[in-house]
Amino acid sequence: MIRTRLPAHRRSWLRRPWHGGRRCLLAGLAALASAAALAGEASDEFDRQRFKDSLAHELAFREAALQVAWGAEPLCDDTSEIEPFVLWSVGSVRSGLSAHQRLLFKQATGMDDKWRVIWLDESAPETLKLGDAVIAVNDQALPAVSSKVEMAALFRGGSALSVDDQAFWTVMHKAREQAGEHSAMTLTLEGGTKVKVSTQTGCAGAVMASSFDNEPENLLRPGGGRVKLPGNALAEAHSRDEYRWLAAFGTYFLSSANSITGQRKADSVDNAFTVGKVLTLALPGAGAALSAMQAQASRAITVDGLVGNADLFANEVVLALGGDPAAGMALSDRLKRNGVKADVLVMSEFRRANVEIHLQQLKEIERIRLAAEKAAELDEQRKAQAEPAAPAASR
Repeated sequence: MIRTRLPAHRRSWLRRPWHGGRRCLLAGLAALASAAALAGEASDEFDRQRFKDSLAHELAFREAALQVAWGAEPLCDDTSEIEPFVLWSVGSVRSGLSAHQRLLFKQATGMDDKWRVIWLDESAPETLKLGDAVIAVNDQALPAVSSKVEMAALFRGGSALSVDDQAFWTVMHKAREQAGEHSAMTLTLEGGTKVKVSTQTGCAGAVMASSFDNEPENLLRPGGGRVKLPGNALAEAHSRDEYRWLAAFGTYFLSSANSITGQRKADSVDNAFTVGKVLTLALPGAGAALSAMQAQASRAITVDGLVGNADLFANEVVLALGGDPAAGMALSDRLKRNGVKADVLVMSEFRRANVEIHLQQLKEIERIRLAAEKAAELDEQRKAQAEPAAPAASR
């Protein structure tokens, strides 16, 4: 796994978010839920467990999306300050719940209609606690989530009645812009307490995915700096690498495509995705590995359109973060094997063949890079051994 960092003068991919230190409200949900009066019906118990599992999937993705946004900053044309916390409300459930289901959801998870802190990065201040209800960000009130009728959804095979969270994201995007000068946001908690929270620069916009998706089969770009991935794909994700791969895939659509394309043109290369382009920006010493790869053979990958490029971009982002770049292909294979509809997340045979070639080349790049690092370490050791011992200090 890659643990190296960029020099201090460059924004590192492997900054604070990758230490693994974070606080998650799900660890305390069981205690909250046990305090509620629970009905004994089997169907109710099934729904409670389903709601808990779905929230866990959504939270894991939100964490991955923030980390990818921070990490991919050098590749994004449009950046902003990104908050080190996740706010969530039962009102944000996009598919809509009956009154009884909402009650079961609240019992199972301890969540309610308020915007509560459900995840915190290790950089967040200790004064901000999991479960805190936030009523305003930078003195702008967080709105209640509303429902809307979207007739166009019928033509996409989705539900016409959906949750409209644009007002919430409008507040958050504005707060991100305002944080640009001071790298901080001010949260107003229920009761009036204000907490200043430091932010970190990342890719602008928001990549979203929800287990409670009203259009779980569709990838959408609803505007307002957002990309919505199919909820069905999120429900099938099994690991942190798969969550990160999904987040990186969406990030390419949101703010990285122009940057990558521009660099290809600037480098005077062909239309094929430049293998290792992400790694060149992310990892020290990758340039030598890429030169070695390019000397061996011409590129075999040809990709047509954003979707195929997003596959390869996501592979390299996951690798740069120390994960398994094959996570996306494994997720796509599972979606296809289980007959799950998830729009473009299910790779065609052509795209999958390109991904396999790309993964082979990434494996070779890693082999060369690690060999170069080992050779450099041995060289340093030989130099240290060859240096004469320092003379003893005279008394």
